[in-house]
Amino acid sequence: MLQWLSGFPLKKKTIFFRQLSTMINSALSIDRAVATAGIGILPQSQRMAQRIVAGNSLSQCLAAYPHLFSEYEVAIVQTGETSGTLDTQLKVLAGELEQTYRLMQTLSAKMFYPIFVAHFAVFIPPIVLLVKDGPQAYFRVTLGTILPIYLLIGVFTALYRMGSNTGTFRYLIDTTLAWVPVLGGVLKILALTRFVRALAHLVEAGTLPYHAYQVAARACGNSWVRSRLYTSYRQVGQDARLSEWMQQSHLFSPTVLSLVASGEETGQMGPMVAKASELLEMDYQSKVNLIMTLLPVLMLMGVGLLVGFRVYRMMMDTYAPLFQM
Repeated sequence: MLQWLSGFPLKKKTIFFRQLSTMINSALSIDRAVATAGIGILPQSQRMAQRIVAGNSLSQCLAAYPHLFSEYEVAIVQTGETSGTLDTQLKVLAGELEQTYRLMQTLSAKMFYPIFVAHFAVFIPPIVLLVKDGPQAYFRVTLGTILPIYLLIGVFTALYRMGSNTGTFRYLIDTTLAWVPVLGGVLKILALTRFVRALAHLVEAGTLPYHAYQVAARACGNSWVRSRLYTSYRQVGQDARLSEWMQQSHLFSPTVLSLVASGEETGQMGPMVAKASELLEMDYQSKVNLIMTLLPVLMLMGVGLLVGFRVYRMMMDTYAPLFQM
């Protein structure tokens, strides 16, 4: 149970994939690369190396530890194995994890002050209760406010980690988040960027379009987006073109669809799909910067409302008897 909740720290995971990419690029065998990259970082690396020697692929070994490696990470590695670009895909994955780690560090720094003020708003205004009614009344009000929030966050995190990556709970979360203003758009563009990037690598490696589309859909890392992509594939049929499957999903902008269609007409599918991936990446970065700007401001506004409500309640409880005289 503790392993499912602790997971694989992002910083260590980034180092693991970066070392793995470097060693595989240096023609080191995959089992030795896994065993070496996991020294001091991943205790399960020795067992993973033994499974590889026994005939399992790297993606199968990663999939055996769903509490350590996400479905997206497994799918990206599988994409590299399928396309013959495993070292490149591991390098891309390490770069994404590094970017995510920097983003989380920046977000944590920006959110520290609003979170501190939020706790201040919970514990300071009711301090009059500590003087007037004693510690029991004070802690009943303050802990009764903050503990349910911590409990809700803890339960949600535990269920998210323990739930299957392709299960109903994960699909429900991804579907719900897809309709959240701003955040839903960012998550959708992130999933589409991953899909198109994986698609470009697979097409350049000579993978058949229908197979490349399905493998790339598994690599998008979002259950809701993956479901839409699969549905469009089934509706249009296997004999259709990539641009037709993508258009039927109603997820892609006209610019992206135009680039893919141009690649199909000119025989330059790989470069054109890669260009579409770059455009989606730029759009994703701009939306992330918007969230990084808005989230602390919204947090402070919420804290301001909480403080105002607390002060109002305190003043009413204190002076209400005077107004009734």
